[in-house]
Amino acid sequence: MMALKLLWRSWRGGQLGLVFSALVMAVVVVTSVALLADRVERALVKESSHFLAADAQVRSSREMPTEWQAEAQQRGLETANVALFASMVYSGDYNHLASVKVVEPNYPLRGLLTLSDTPFSTDVAEMQQLDHGPAPGEVWVDSRLLPLLNMSLGDSLEVGEVRLRASRVIVEEPDRGGSFSLFGARVLMNWNDLAASGVIQPGSRVNYRLLLAGEDALLKDYLGWLEPQLAVHDRLLSPDEAQAGLADTLTQGRRFLLLAGSLGVVLAGIALALASRHFAEGQTSTVALLKSWGVSASRVRQLYGQQVLLLGVIGSLLGLLLGWLIHEVLIVLVRELLPVMLPTPGWRPWFTGIATGLLSLLGFALPALWHLPSLSPLAVLRRDVSLHPVGVVKRLLIGVAMVALLLLWYSQNLAMGLAVLCGLALTAATVMGPGWLLLRQLNRLGARVGSVWRLALSNLWRRRIQSLVLLAGFAGAMAILMTLVMIRTTLLEEWRWQLAEDAPNHFLVNVAPYELQGVEKLLADNDLTTVGWYAMVRGRITLIDGETPSEELIDQNEALRRELNLSWTEELPQGNAVEEGLWWPQIEGFAERYGEGVAPLSIEEDLAEEIGVTLGSRLTFSVGGLTFDGVVTSIRSLNWDTMTPNFYILFPEGYLEKFPRIFMTSLYLPPEQKAFVNDLLSQFPTVLVIELDMVIDRIRTMVSQVTHGLELMTLLILGCGVLVMLAAVKLSMSERLQESAVLRTLGSTGKRILAIQSLEFGVLGGLAGLLAASGAELALFLLQQRMFEAPFGLHWELWVVGPLVGALLVASLGVAYTRRSITQPPLQVLSNL
Repeated sequence: MMALKLLWRSWRGGQLGLVFSALVMAVVVVTSVALLADRVERALVKESSHFLAADAQVRSSREMPTEWQAEAQQRGLETANVALFASMVYSGDYNHLASVKVVEPNYPLRGLLTLSDTPFSTDVAEMQQLDHGPAPGEVWVDSRLLPLLNMSLGDSLEVGEVRLRASRVIVEEPDRGGSFSLFGARVLMNWNDLAASGVIQPGSRVNYRLLLAGEDALLKDYLGWLEPQLAVHDRLLSPDEAQAGLADTLTQGRRFLLLAGSLGVVLAGIALALASRHFAEGQTSTVALLKSWGVSASRVRQLYGQQVLLLGVIGSLLGLLLGWLIHEVLIVLVRELLPVMLPTPGWRPWFTGIATGLLSLLGFALPALWHLPSLSPLAVLRRDVSLHPVGVVKRLLIGVAMVALLLLWYSQNLAMGLAVLCGLALTAATVMGPGWLLLRQLNRLGARVGSVWRLALSNLWRRRIQSLVLLAGFAGAMAILMTLVMIRTTLLEEWRWQLAEDAPNHFLVNVAPYELQGVEKLLADNDLTTVGWYAMVRGRITLIDGETPSEELIDQNEALRRELNLSWTEELPQGNAVEEGLWWPQIEGFAERYGEGVAPLSIEEDLAEEIGVTLGSRLTFSVGGLTFDGVVTSIRSLNWDTMTPNFYILFPEGYLEKFPRIFMTSLYLPPEQKAFVNDLLSQFPTVLVIELDMVIDRIRTMVSQVTHGLELMTLLILGCGVLVMLAAVKLSMSERLQESAVLRTLGSTGKRILAIQSLEFGVLGGLAGLLAASGAELALFLLQQRMFEAPFGLHWELWVVGPLVGALLVASLGVAYTRRSITQPPLQVLSNL
C-alpha cells in the first residue's frame, strides 16, 4: 500500500511523466506492429485453405476408391470430387484445346468462385461470388474462350459428346493457383455431365482430386486412417503444404516488422533511462527520510521495486490499448493489401507488448534507481552527502544487453538480431561522429559572434553528451520519415515517368511466322505501332565449357532447368549496354578461331554470374534435339523497365534461322482501344497477350499504401525521439534554472534568455535535420541505383525542409518545456542551492 502511495505522490509531483510516457511509447510501437503482423498471419493461414478449396486434398492420376469418400462422409467430413484434364472443345467451326475442370455441385468446400455475366469485365459491381459449381447442362468459362470460339454467353459448346450452355464467365477460382494463360482457357463443368461427355477413356491423362473439409479433430483422425492406403501415385496435400513458402514469408515478415519497431524501443529506452535518472535524483530526500525513520535498505528496495512493477503494469496496459488503436489505423491505411476478414489476434502480440514494457523498465529504469536504498539518512539534512549511483558504463552495458535480448527475442535468430544491433550501433556512431565535429566547430564559431549566440552555442558544447544523444535519436527518425515520404511522393513518380506516356503497356507473344503478316495488318488497321518484332527460339543450355553443369548448380539456377528464349539481332537493342567484350561488328577472326559451326553470343551479366560464365566460355545448346555451340563474346546489362522485349542470350543473324521460331513484340494500347484484344484473339487464338498497364497501377497502389503505413510507424518512432529530447532537457533542468537565475540576477531579461534557449534548441534541431537529410539522400541514392535503376538526382528539398523542420520542431518543443526557467523567481531558485 505504501508503494502505491509513494507512486501516486511522485506522479502528482510531475516526476514520473516522462518515465511513464517513454514506457508507454515502447509498448505502443511493439504492440501495434505485433498485432498487425499476427492478425495478417492468422488470416492468411486461415485463407490458405482456399488455395485448396478445402481443408485437405488428395491428388492422384487414378480415380479415387469410392470407399475413401464414403469413409470421410461417415466420419462427418464434407467431400467433393474434382477432375482436371485437357480436351478439345467446339463451337461451330471453331475449336480450342481447353483446360477442363469437372466439379461436384458442392465445390468449393472452402472459398468462393467469382463470376460475371460480362466478359473481360473489371467492374466489381458486375461480379458475383458463389459457393457452388455450375448446374448440370451448363459450363462456366474464361472470358478469352468466347472470342477464341467466336461465341457469346448463352451459346452452346461441345465437350466430347455433350453440348453445354456457357452461362457465365469465370473471374477467379479459389484453387486455381495461378494463371492458365499458357495452358488453354478454363471450362468449368458439372460432375454429372462427365460420363455423358465420354472424353475420359482408358489411358487418358486426368488429374483427380478428392476435397475434404471439416473440424480439425475429425479431419486429423480421417487422414490418419487414409495415409497408410495411399499409393505412389497418390499425394495428400494440406494447406500448409500447399503454401509451403507462405509460413516462412509470414514469419520473416513478422520478424522484420518487430525489428523495424525496435528502433522505437531503443529510443524509448534511452528516454526511459534519462528520465529514470532524473526521477532517482528527485527521490533522494524521500529515501533519506525513510531511512531516518528506520526503514531498512531491503525494505526501501522492495518499495521501489513494487513501484516499478506497478508503473510497468499500468504503462504496459495503456500501451497495449494505444497499440491496438494504432494498429487499427494501420489496417485502414493498407486495407487493400490485406485479406478481407482479419481474425482476432492471439495472445502472442499482447504478451510481446507487456514483456517489452517490463523488460525496458528492468534494463533502463532499475539501474538508475538501484543505488537509492544505500543512501545515507543524513541526506535529509545535508545536500553534500555523496551518492554512489550505478556507473554510466555499467548502465550502458545493461541497456545494450537488454536491447540485444529484445532484438534476439523479436528476430528469434541470433545472426539477424546481432546484425540489427550492429546496424543500430553503426548508425549511432555515424550520426554522433559528424555531430560531435559540428558541435565543436559551432562552439569555436560562438567565440567570434554576439553574446546571445555565444551563450547558446557554448551551452550545446557544454552539454554535448545530451546533445549527441538527441541528435542520434532525432536525426535517425527524421531520416527514415523523409526517405519514406520521398519514395511515395517523388521517387516513385520519377520512376513511373521514366516511361513516356505512350510507352509500351502490352506484349504480344507466341506469334507464328505464318501469322506475322496478318497480325501486322490488324495492328496497322487499328493505327497501332509496335517496337519491332523479335524472333524467339526455345533452347536449353546442356554443357558449359564441354561439361554438364553440376546438380548443385542446376538446383540453384532456374535458367539451367528450363528452356530459354534465344533471339538474334544485328544492332544492340534499346536498354542494352555491353559491359565486357565486343559487339558483333567489332569481332574479327571468330570463325578461324572457333570453327564454322560455332556461333558468337552475348549473355546478360546477372545470368553469366549465376552460372559461372565469362568471356570466352563455350556453351552447348539443345533446340528440339539438335545441338550447336556458342562462345561468349560479350556480356550485357539490361534495363528491364524499357517495356521492350529483352533476352538473356542474343546471337547475330545467320545462326538460329534454321530452327523453329515464334515472334514477339510490345506496343502501347490506349485505354479506349482495349477491345482490340478481343479482335486479336478472335482472329489469332494462339497469340498470348500480356497486359502490364494494370500491373504498373497495382505496384503504385501497393507502394503508396505500404509507405503510408510505414510513415505512421515512423511518426511513432519520431515521437520516441521527442521523448529522448524532453528527457535530456529535463535532466539538465536544474542546471538551466540556475543559469537563468544567475543571468537574470546579473541583469538579463527574460526575452534575452528565451532567445538563448531558442537558438540553442533551434541550432540543435537544424543539425539533426541536416544529418537526417544526409542519411535520407544516401538512402534515396541507393534506392535509385538498385531498385528503380534511375539516374541519381539531388533532392534539394530535403536539404531545405529537413533542417528547417528540425529547427522549428526542436526549438518549439524545447522552449515550451524549459519556459519555467524564466518564470520562476531567481531568489527562489538560488535559495534552493
